Amino acid sequence: MKKFLLIGMTAFCLLPFVLSAQNVGIGTNTPDQSALLHLESTNMGLLLPRMNTTQRDAIVNPAIGLSIYNIVDSTIQYWNGVCWLAVYQENCNDCYFQLSANSLQDTIDRVISDSVSVQITVNQTSGSPTQIPFQIISGLPAGMTYSFSPNPITSSGTTQLTIHVTPFTPAGSYPIVIQAICGQTIRNLVYMLTIEPCYIIDIINSGNQYNLATNLYNTYPSAPTNQPICVLATVNSGVTLSSNNTNQPAFTTGNLPSGSLVAIVNNGNIIGKGGNGGTAYSPTSNTTGAGFVGGNAINLTVDATIQNNFNIYGGGGGGSAMAFEISWTPPPPANIVTLGIFIGGGGGGGAGGGLGGTAPSSVIGIVYYSPGVNGTAGQFGIGGIGGILNFPIPINLGPVSISLNPDAVGGMGGAYGYPGTQGYFQLTVSASIVINIPFVGPVTIPVVNNVPIPTPVPPPTPGNGGYAIKRNGVNTNIPDNLYNTSFLKGQVGP
Repeated sequence: MKKFLLIGMTAFCLLPFVLSAQNVGIGTNTPDQSALLHLESTNMGLLLPRMNTTQRDAIVNPAIGLSIYNIVDSTIQYWNGVCWLAVYQENCNDCYFQLSANSLQDTIDRVISDSVSVQITVNQTSGSPTQIPFQIISGLPAGMTYSFSPNPITSSGTTQLTIHVTPFTPAGSYPIVIQAICGQTIRNLVYMLTIEPCYIIDIINSGNQYNLATNLYNTYPSAPTNQPICVLATVNSGVTLSSNNTNQPAFTTGNLPSGSLVAIVNNGNIIGKGGNGGTAYSPTSNTTGAGFVGGNAINLTVDATIQNNFNIYGGGGGGSAMAFEISWTPPPPANIVTLGIFIGGGGGGGAGGGLGGTAPSSVIGIVYYSPGVNGTAGQFGIGGIGGILNFPIPINLGPVSISLNPDAVGGMGGAYGYPGTQGYFQLTVSASIVINIPFVGPVTIPVVNNVPIPTPVPPPTPGNGGYAIKRNGVNTNIPDNLYNTSFLKGQVGP
């Protein structure tokens, strides 16, 4: 009792208060009639017990409505008979959480690195453990992608956001809005990402054997030659890049610094040279009759991402010749010429302007040869057909008549990116003798009829098609395969 009176006297001395049968006022002489305790002050507040979560949970049998200030969560909390609720919660299952990142801004140069990672941390402060998913809700520029790992997180933890860009991504600074959701609670973070620019090459004119590195340094003389760079090259609509030599591609990235990154946007035609058709098997001309390989459309020397909106075609392979030389070289001094028979059809030229096979001019004697047809070039180019020889060849030696009967078709030139074909060759011989019989006249006596003559060598092989994209060990976004689509024809490979 004495202690109570002492406390009361002390309070009475410090603050004016009014006691009535129903309510108490501190700092006011007229407490509100609806309040059991009415506090008024312009420079002081109500200080609740301050404690951490462990101390709070140690309270035995808390009364419903018991209130404390949680110094860990920085919130006023009260006991509702089931759980401790923050003042902003409606029930025990409401999910509330904190969202933070270890960085809120970064820069990508696309050469040293084409991606960036940031750690996102969530801490669920109330409610039952709940899965918290993540997403980016802001619009992203072209060529920018992202991933969260893991996603979602249960209750609390850390996820890693990785953002990847390509040379297609426009340079600039972008606000990336990161969103996490837990129940009805949504939290957002704004992460600023700056993308440094690439060198821009705009190809507006058609040409042969285009070299990106050469044109880059002509356009940007101060561009570094001893450190990696980023290049974005665009082949405009209506432009055709080709080659007049199967040993040279229609487009090459050229001698760019090691580690550089290239993006190619193709809105035109990039077409490799067609392989020539085979000529013939001819020991005197050192030819085998094989068709020639088509040229490559694109030759890569550094990593490249390709956005192909029109045509990338490897040159078609040349068809094999189905023609043979059977020759004889006399002994000296007459060995300055070669005599013999040259017979058959040349291979067709591959799509992309490959030339049809023509006959060597090294044999003097009987020459019956049908050349292959040239392949055509351009967007709608096709392979040429092989030469066709299928009519009898008469040879008269006095009373002996010999007929060589060829059935020779040279191989067709290949379609864009594909090999030529082989064709076929058959040769038979017929012979007869003409005898004059008195009172009867000349009588033809068959000696042999359509006797097959073996070909002197195995059939020659056709030429392979050129690569649509030759990687040469570097990376690109188009998987290795043999393609025959509207916009991509030929091999993509190592």
